[in-house]
Amino acid sequence: MKVFVDTRLIEEKDYLKLKKQFPSIDFTDDFSKSKDIEVFFGLNSILTKANIKEYKDLKWIQLYMAGFDNVDVNGYKEKGIMISNARDIFSITIAEDVISKMLYFNRDTLAFVNNKAKKVWQPIHEEKEIYNSTIGIIGTGSIGKEVAKRLQSFSPKKINGHRRKNKPVKYFDNIYTGELGLKKVIKQADYLILAMPLNKDTKYLFDYEKLSLMKESSLLINIARGEVVVQSDLVKILEERKIIGAALDVTDPEPLEKTSKLWELDNVFITPHNASSSEYMKKRLYELTKDNLTRYLKGEKIKFLL
Repeated sequence: MKVFVDTRLIEEKDYLKLKKQFPSIDFTDDFSKSKDIEVFFGLNSILTKANIKEYKDLKWIQLYMAGFDNVDVNGYKEKGIMISNARDIFSITIAEDVISKMLYFNRDTLAFVNNKAKKVWQPIHEEKEIYNSTIGIIGTGSIGKEVAKRLQSFSPKKINGHRRKNKPVKYFDNIYTGELGLKKVIKQADYLILAMPLNKDTKYLFDYEKLSLMKESSLLINIARGEVVVQSDLVKILEERKIIGAALDVTDPEPLEKTSKLWELDNVFITPHNASSSEYMKKRLYELTKDNLTRYLKGEKIKFLL
């Protein structure tokens, strides 16, 4: 049995540990030359560039990402190939990133950084608090839940969530569904956080009409996918100062074109799809690899099957 592991995302010492823990497995880190692999552990981009028909022994794909919008999940399933993602691996660090973006705007970070460069001592009074605010989170999966869990410690007035199915979700005060529910969450939110997957229902969901429902004092945070927002409409909303600002970890396209107006707007904070960055990421991916590979070998249910 041959197993491919993307060693760019696993520490060398942990890769060696895998080899010792599973001595009967033939591990490889060369996907292009290993057409006889049975199991794949790696990034989505490796699959999208490959001719999967050449991998006739492939039975299971473990993605090293939470998102899978660029992978033909149904196509693999039709071929009898199981596929799972790294659903919980990045949730904690992305949740912390969301809070950092909220505080960046609330505490006027850019102004103080600029004042420091100019050696200007200029207090800013009456800065915003997360306390007593209304937070809207579109998408209540693992990332949305970790965001809500941490934001509860700031004692907001309420945390509203929007999802497909109408059932309670831990850490959320209210759950809404459907078009009317979505509009209600948008209108009430002081902070609107996009954390849903990209699919046919969410692609370009947030156009000028939806964004116009936001309060002028509200902040948009997107850690989902750039394509859930019509970027030209967002630029217009920001230029017209119809919202206080936008904190974007994802854009459309990526990398963001240098000609994009988003770079120039003072009410935009951009990070380069970096919200998942963590000192613990490789360790968590190793633990997932070890755990799910053990399950696979024992014939047990694999975690995070799609």
